[in-house]
Amino acid sequence: MAISPIIHSVVGEICIRIPQFYHRQPVISRLISRYGLTVNITAAFLDADTKKDGWFNLEIQGSEEDVKAGIEYLQTLSIEVEKIKLTYIKGEKSKLKLVQDNVNQEQLSQESEAEITAIERKTNRAKFHVCIPQSYRSSPIIAGLVTCCGLTVNILGALLEKSSENDGWFDLEVWGRPQAIISGLRYLKEKGLQIWL
Repeated sequence: MAISPIIHSVVGEICIRIPQFYHRQPVISRLISRYGLTVNITAAFLDADTKKDGWFNLEIQGSEEDVKAGIEYLQTLSIEVEKIKLTYIKGEKSKLKLVQDNVNQEQLSQESEAEITAIERKTNRAKFHVCIPQSYRSSPIIAGLVTCCGLTVNILGALLEKSSENDGWFDLEVWGRPQAIISGLRYLKEKGLQIWL
């Protein structure tokens, strides 16, 4: 009798439609923090100034149970989940890898330090615009902010075209301890991403 191999994780490709009344909710951040999923946004459109639904194409990775629970969570919010494709990964292979936070303090510019000092004096919330270059399409940046920096991230606006050579962008609102927000900004700057506060 053959023993079936152990499946260590599942990668799912889904498209979700975010109703206008959820535009200010950290839905994707909750998928990461509540269900332990690694989430990469491969395409997106969300306009904060419209009443239209936003949409995100996501790659999600986690255990089979966690992926299923995450999709059920979205459905309980009446978020439309389309184009579900699951790939089972056996062994130690991992399709989605977080970009780890190895910040070199010496590489931060004076402008970065001024921005960080301003955050230290403020509340536990920050808004900023971040450019997503083509080379980062397969890097789960939002998952890194949630997992590595301990932030709750809400995407207020997004434009990331499908299969495009153009850069994309996210308007983000993050919540967390002031030190976590500073860590998140440093995380993004260390990766060479352009940020506007």
